[in-house]
Amino acid sequence: MRPRLAVATVSALALVATAAACSKNTGGQQGSTQDEVQQTSVIATDPKDSMGPAPAIPGAVKGGTLRLLTESDFVHLDPQRTYTFAGMATLQMITRTLTVFREDGQGKLTLVGDLAENPGKDVNGDCKTWEYTLKKGIKFEDGREVKAADVAYGIARSFEETIDGGPTYIQEWLADDPVYNRTYKGPYTSGTDQVPGLEVKGDYQLVFNFKRPQCDLPYALALPTSAPVPKDKDTRTDYDRSVVSSGPYKIKEYVKDTRLVLDRNPHWDPNTDPLRHDYPDEIVIEMGPDSVAATERVIAGHGDDQYAVAWDEVPQSLVNRVLTDPALANQRLHRNSPSVWYLTINTERITDVNVRRAIAYAIDKQGLLATQGGEAAGQVIHTILPTTTIGRVDYPNPYDGGPNGDPEKAKELLGGQKVKLVFLSRTSRFGQTTAPIVKESLERAGFEVVVSYNEDAFSTAKKRGNEYDLYLNNWGADWPSAVSTIPMLFDGRKLAPQGNSNVSYLNAPDVNAEIDRVLQLPASEAAAEWAKLDQMIMEKHCPTVPLYQTKTLIVHGAKVGGLFVSDQFGTLVFYNAHIKQ
Repeated sequence: MRPRLAVATVSALALVATAAACSKNTGGQQGSTQDEVQQTSVIATDPKDSMGPAPAIPGAVKGGTLRLLTESDFVHLDPQRTYTFAGMATLQMITRTLTVFREDGQGKLTLVGDLAENPGKDVNGDCKTWEYTLKKGIKFEDGREVKAADVAYGIARSFEETIDGGPTYIQEWLADDPVYNRTYKGPYTSGTDQVPGLEVKGDYQLVFNFKRPQCDLPYALALPTSAPVPKDKDTRTDYDRSVVSSGPYKIKEYVKDTRLVLDRNPHWDPNTDPLRHDYPDEIVIEMGPDSVAATERVIAGHGDDQYAVAWDEVPQSLVNRVLTDPALANQRLHRNSPSVWYLTINTERITDVNVRRAIAYAIDKQGLLATQGGEAAGQVIHTILPTTTIGRVDYPNPYDGGPNGDPEKAKELLGGQKVKLVFLSRTSRFGQTTAPIVKESLERAGFEVVVSYNEDAFSTAKKRGNEYDLYLNNWGADWPSAVSTIPMLFDGRKLAPQGNSNVSYLNAPDVNAEIDRVLQLPASEAAAEWAKLDQMIMEKHCPTVPLYQTKTLIVHGAKVGGLFVSDQFGTLVFYNAHIKQ
């Protein structure tokens, strides 16, 4: 690869141009569902952008309790195990990471240093050696200063098999192996917290050494994998309940499946933090109310519910009311999310690409979206990459049957074959409403479809060698680059007996080789190449059918301010939240 300038210099200009040309978010903002929002993403070049304090929110004052209503507890809050958007949004208030996306709520994302002084130094201009220097004066909740060793220890524990469930980008890149713990297995198993490829230099410096270029490292370090963990406070698999804070809030009380209460970390210094505020005295997460009950409580706005948020999104039965009631105009949030639903085809079972293309032609995407609330819930899409991706191109997909499918073109491709398909569906309301649409679409095109309902459909689809031909799955990008989508979903060399993200089980040498090539490009050059690979995968291999990109619709109490839907997470973020006086 040719020599180049440091990524912070090249990308800050090039990524804006790419995103502005190719990526639009049309989900509206704040209380609106109509305004078109232009999304851009940049890496900050000015060190001042990574310093604190975060700009004050007009009219916000300290005080009060923010209340979040949700049906279920978090899968994990251990930062090295957290991989849900709700979990990561909550962790953002408890722990800090080497980098972080600062958002303005209107489509602009800026990657800045969080624990680190800047988004990173690409030492040799080849994306193989990255240097990070921590800010001084950042403290844990017990008053101890956060040191480079604490960050390195957090990354080390993410290699442990028992500390599973979180993102694996950094581990795979350091190990240069999709089976990232083949050699180094983490501090508990290997007996050392010295991660190969990760150097700790003194109290404040970390150096990442990779065998291959990893130009998206600054983005990946915004995930909670890089959150610091004090070694002497590591309770291993119990750390979910005892996360040590480095952010503005700490865990005051955690009753599993009932409530999580956060109060202020007295040692958090806003002068070191470019992102967060600590306006509420407490953040109380109440677990149990379903989306209907939570939404109705917030709309009614009695007592403490004036200060509450129905976090699980507005249910279909209440969507029309929330979107049309003028009294709720300033209490609703409606935006595109980075999450796309796909009808994924098991290519190890459906080996005939023309059969896969016929499936793509046949599907009634609009019908599937209608079961979830129609245009309020999402927008039909025919690309792998969502509209929130840097460099995404809206190419003409030759096997797209349009919003309602094209059974006649599907029949042409089948050429008289009567193909039997076994469709794996969830037993949830989502599964019960979507499965009939899939079945009817395919049967109109001449397929024979057997629907198999499975309570554990999500995990079953991730097991290689499963007995199903089709399943609905969704994927949300971890940052606005295709690196967190295409290699995760279509690199066949990562296939394992279970736990696969590549549930199409595509293992195509040409796709694998192209992934390797594009991964070595600077971020400013790679965006356009990922878009080309998106098109090639769909046209040549058709391993999945992109259905629709979701929208997030949330309603909050009249006394809550500063909330917005994150373009990174597709859910609420709370660092500007405050209680209106």
